[in-house]
Amino acid sequence: MTQLNVSEIREQLIERRDRLQDSVKRFGEAGNLVYLLQEVDAALERITNNTYGICIVCNESIEVDRLKVDPLIKVCLDHMNAAQQKMLEQDLGLASKIQHGLLPKNDLIAAGWEIFYSYLPAGAVSGDYCDIIEYKDGTDSLLFLLGDVSGKGVAASLLMSHMRAMFHSLISFDLKVNSLVERANRLFCESTISSHFATLVCGKANSKGEIEICSAGHNPPLLIKKNEIIKIGSTGVPIGLFCDSGYDSKSFVVDAGDILFLYSDGLTESSSNDEEYGEERLVKIVSSLRNSSPKELVNGVLEDLNLFLSGNSKTDDLTILALKRVNSN
Repeated sequence: MTQLNVSEIREQLIERRDRLQDSVKRFGEAGNLVYLLQEVDAALERITNNTYGICIVCNESIEVDRLKVDPLIKVCLDHMNAAQQKMLEQDLGLASKIQHGLLPKNDLIAAGWEIFYSYLPAGAVSGDYCDIIEYKDGTDSLLFLLGDVSGKGVAASLLMSHMRAMFHSLISFDLKVNSLVERANRLFCESTISSHFATLVCGKANSKGEIEICSAGHNPPLLIKKNEIIKIGSTGVPIGLFCDSGYDSKSFVVDAGDILFLYSDGLTESSSNDEEYGEERLVKIVSSLRNSSPKELVNGVLEDLNLFLSGNSKTDDLTILALKRVNSN
């Protein structure tokens, strides 16, 4: 469950108050500066009185993800007025469109790999990160990423967008995969509050079938070969926990027809009647579909998950990514 760090919010509010006071001195009581300053002071007073995060209407807790996005809110979702609810719905709808616009092209062939993914947010937006970035250096290679930011909702989706921006910027430095994750970890750690972190698989693959993978505390990717399935374990801690964390990587050379299967914990931790879907069931279904295309494999796993859930809804973001080597240069 996502926790609210009131001390960090207090520091953010004090910093915001200082900036607003400076703006009032420079520009006078223009626009809604004074109103915002009053709202910040009121929020700080609620922290002092130990009433911060409590709905002023029903005295129940306000949703943590909403407080992280807007630390000034005073009412829970149940007690927003009609205009506020409509504005929130519009914002979430726009955020969903923007997030889907950040996803890579789907069902494509690049650098000798056939690629397909499924991206299923639990709500309007997702905290999962899925990306395919082709290198422009003539090496006929690509970077593939799948991550899971702690928490859910808007706050997690903002951090997902932040991660995407980091990797799209860092790829130009031509770093080894583990060094790429080390830099991303440092940036993520220094630019987010301490309660946020993310698990991540970052890998590089080329048309020769060479793969380099770094797994920062994420669910183990599966390398599906003709006669075996290899679980690729973690090579470091989740990013954002410690700014100076070091990371290792693992290297493989795969044959034509081999598949790399990545997923977020929304798959294996899905539960029905107090039973989790789990890695064992996942390995069985992917083994039975080892000769399928990436699209057929992903859809087959989703069908098996729906069968397992028996009508129960998914409660977590769910992302699956499959890459199949299609040539053997």
